Formats: sequence, structure tokens, C-alpha cells
Amino acid sequence: MATRQLTAAIIAVLMSWQSAESLRLNPTRATATGADSKSPARAAGERPPIYCNRAVNLGRMEATGFDMDHTLAQYKAAPFDALAYNGAIAKLVELGYPQEILAFRSDITRYQRGLVIDRARGNILKMDRHKYVKVAHHGLSEMGAEERKELYDRQRPSFNPPDFANIDTAFLLVDVCLYCQLVDLKDASPELLPHRSYAQLYSDVRRAVDLCHCDGVIKDPVMADPAKYIDADPEMAGMLDRIRSAGQRPFLVTNSAWEYTEAVMSFLLGADAAAFGHADWTGFFDVIIVGARKPAFLLDANLPIFRVRPDGALLNLENAEFSSPASVTKVLAAGKIFQGGTYNHLHKLVGLSSFDRLLYVGTLFFSFFLMMMKLIALLVYYELLPAPRCKSHACSARPFESSAPVSGFRLLAHAPLIAGTTCIRIYTHM
Repeated sequence: MATRQLTAAIIAVLMSWQSAESLRLNPTRATATGADSKSPARAAGERPPIYCNRAVNLGRMEATGFDMDHTLAQYKAAPFDALAYNGAIAKLVELGYPQEILAFRSDITRYQRGLVIDRARGNILKMDRHKYVKVAHHGLSEMGAEERKELYDRQRPSFNPPDFANIDTAFLLVDVCLYCQLVDLKDASPELLPHRSYAQLYSDVRRAVDLCHCDGVIKDPVMADPAKYIDADPEMAGMLDRIRSAGQRPFLVTNSAWEYTEAVMSFLLGADAAAFGHADWTGFFDVIIVGARKPAFLLDANLPIFRVRPDGALLNLENAEFSSPASVTKVLAAGKIFQGGTYNHLHKLVGLSSFDRLLYVGTLFFSFFLMMMKLIALLVYYELLPAPRCKSHACSARPFESSAPVSGFRLLAHAPLIAGTTCIRIYTHM
């Protein structure tokens, strides 16, 4: 039963609101909200036709929730990535890296999710679902076929951590870009990076980018000027209101802290709150969970849950009762904003009658699915692709796009979802 509940909490639909970052091979970064310029024009207020290749009865859902980062909050790629990239370079200089790296320029559009870093050799790999390395670069230079086959075909490494690192989220594209530049610098001028192996370069980059996410280098500018880094969606408020009108309980589950969530969601929904009868953006949701620590939120049933007070302080709910609808009502009466917890807390807070009646819309974390493969025999997940990868009612996949982003999954179907705007891929665990 625990596995089935876990599946329900994350499987129903895991995809981004509007268009998510897709698996890319060509050096073209899709914009978060850009529609196909060749799409037929629609009259104002006209809803686009919807196509799908798997039926989900939304009428059975009792709660529908969303992630925030890269889901409700669609970041503008260039300015947002620049915060992490430039901040990481500054921190590497503080760690003793040479001043020459200050001349580096971001070129994140060269890379895509689904790549693998060979930390020991300084190589970047693109594999298919059979773990066959189709393309390999050493730093910024493509490797020859014979060298690539000798290293990764004839020897057949495991491609597992710690020797290999998966580029499985949009946040890690900064890492791979900066790492490749450092590998090239080390090869060209080894005296500038003495005693630093390729593996150490990656560890230092990962540490530097992580620090940027923790110390305000990224989040402070976003909170100060959200419009510069986030695309607003004028239809979001109406969408959330329709979910509640349909009898479902809307909720938000994000890994971001309360202060950052408050700033971002106020930008996205604050101006529309009064028109829908709410005092502020929180009125659009029945339950709000920040600092969720996904994927641990979905994997560890023993994590503590806290209440977030109006001043941002936390109250431990260790002794709170969640055993009955009456006790949950009492908990929610004191406030609906929480930090941490687990999927069990979420199920009880939204009052599910059955574990399979929860729909969660969020960005794909491939590393999470790799962990889930150990627990679930059959797993299906979804990925949205931006236009123009769908043309009218037929999909035209580009070279190698039929392979799954992670080993162990195969492409089950590929079809339009919203004509001219997005299409959907369905993968299944092999």
C-alpha cells in the first residue's frame, strides 16, 4: 500500500504548466512561453484544441496541485541562468581559481538535460536508452568516433555515481557549461589549475552553484525584480479558480523557502487575487507546502512537518493529530501554510478518499525517477515539448529524439497536446 500511495502522489501527471524544458540535441534553447510563430491565429478568448494520447479522468480527481519553480513560475532562461553562472564564477575565484575564468562567457544553450558527465575524464556524454554513447565531448571539443567507442563501447562502464553525474534538471545546465570551459582551460593552460583533477573541477563547480542557490545570489535579485526573471501568465488565476469550482482542492508543493515563494507567487497571482475574492495569492490554494525537500518528501514517510506563521517563523507540528478529518480540519483552521512534511501529510491535508485521486503538476526530475525505478515495477511519466516539434496533428521527431532521457525507459507514444504549441511524450519503465 505504501508503494501505491507513493506512486499516486507523483505519477498522476508530472509535467510543466505550459511548455517545459524538453530534451534537446540541437543548440537551441526553447523559451518558456514562446509559441510557434507559424501557429494559426486564434480569436481573443478562444481556447486552443487539446490532443492527448492517454486518458486521465480529471473528474475523479479530488485534489490538483502544482510545483512552483519551472512550473507555475516559468523563468526567463537567459537572465535567470546568468545569475547562477556569474555567481558561480565569482565563488570559484574566491576558492582560488585563476582570474582568467572571469573572461568566460555563458553558452548554456549548447547543452540539454539528459547528458552525463564523466567526471574522471572531463567528458560530456549523450547516451540512448541502451546506454550506448552516441555523442561525446571532451570539454568543448567533440571526440572522434574511435576514441569514443574505445572508452564507452568496448569497456562498457556502469555510468553510475560518483564517477558519473547525470544532468537531470534545468538547474544543472549551468554546471555542465562552466565545467566544460574549465576542462578546456585546464588542457590549454595546466599551470593555471595545478593539482585539480577533472573530478575536482566538477565538485568545485557543483559547490559554487549550490552556494549561489543558498546565499541569495540567485534568489535575492529575483525577489527584487520578479518581472525581469519570470514570465507572468494572465490565465493562471482563472485556471486555479476553475480547479476549485470543479470541486477539487488546489494545492502548492515547492522546495523553495517561504520568503522566496511569497515573493514569486505574489508577483504571479497577487494582482488577480481581489478579482477572485481573495485577500492575497494564498487564497487560490487550500494547502501550501514550502521547503518540501523533494524527492525526500515522496520517499521518506517520517519527515517532520512545521506550520509557517505569518511572520515566517516555524511551529513544529510533531504533536498535531492528522488521524481523522476532524483533526485535520482543526490543523487547517490554524493556518494552511506548512513547511516540510511528507506525501502522507499532503494526502490527509487535502482529504483524499483514495490515493489515486491526486493530480500533481511539476517539472521532471530524472534523478527522482531513477530512484523510483528501485521501488516501482511499472512507471509511466510525461514530458511536454515546446513548438515547433509538433506540426499540426503529426509529430516530427528530430534525430535521436526517440530515445528516453534516462536509461531504463522507452518512448511509449509521442503526440500533439495543444495544437501548434506543445506536444507530449509518454515514457514507460522497461
